[in-house]
Amino acid sequence: MKLLRKPVEMVAWFDYEGNTIPVKFRLLNEAEENTVIKINKIVKKELDKFAGNKMMKYTCESCINGEIKQMEIRYELDTCRWYLYKM
Repeated sequence: MKLLRKPVEMVAWFDYEGNTIPVKFRLLNEAEENTVIKINKIVKKELDKFAGNKMMKYTCESCINGEIKQMEIRYELDTCRWYLYKM
């Protein structure tokens, strides 16, 4: 997986216990166009501390151009920001 750490606009839903489930996200590609990527499966979810910041780390699978790719998405709990970390 390639390290990216790009900020993304995320659509997510929350259950009654406060757990976050990412659904799809939008990011700018190399041609400065918005690309929407739907998350098909969440493989793993874990709490991580990165440089002192608490982050939820999601390892997900998504179908991009007919090919299933694995990616890592991180949600920064203090600032409520989403990042596409690896792809």
